[in-house]
Amino acid sequence: MTGLEEYSGFEVIRAAMEVEKQGHRFYSTMSAKAKSPLAKEIFTWLAQDEVGHLKTLEDLAPKYEDGAFWENEEVFLPYLRRFSASEIFPSPARLEEVLKRDNSDLEALDLAIEAEERFAEYFHKAAAQARTEDGKEAFSWLAAEEDRHAQVLKERKAKISGK
Repeated sequence: MTGLEEYSGFEVIRAAMEVEKQGHRFYSTMSAKAKSPLAKEIFTWLAQDEVGHLKTLEDLAPKYEDGAFWENEEVFLPYLRRFSASEIFPSPARLEEVLKRDNSDLEALDLAIEAEERFAEYFHKAAAQARTEDGKEAFSWLAAEEDRHAQVLKERKAKISGK
């Protein structure tokens, strides 16, 4: 996470907006291809929740804009692009492979839990390293949201699998 501590709250919010867009695409795909009604419901809810997060982030952005608008663009843009890759969310090919299997709903839930836990860990570390209060606040909020998603997914997986 070299350099993340340097990002302003606005840059954190901007990056998170990209994450939410990727999450929406990921969960929408999973919802469309889920086999069980419960899995479809879970993934639809997650896709909608990502849209809600995006709206929240859009509303938060002005709070952090003052004096922090793309100060490190040459460094920050590659950071944003990382979220388009399969670093956190599984690649489309991996997702397609899982969704073709007999137990695809449970495996898709595992992929989702893995992604949410990766994001939570990433944002918790970033919050701990942030040098500004607005950056720390933004990263902490994001970490809490990802933790919440992971917990909901684990509960739903237990319900689907009967464990």
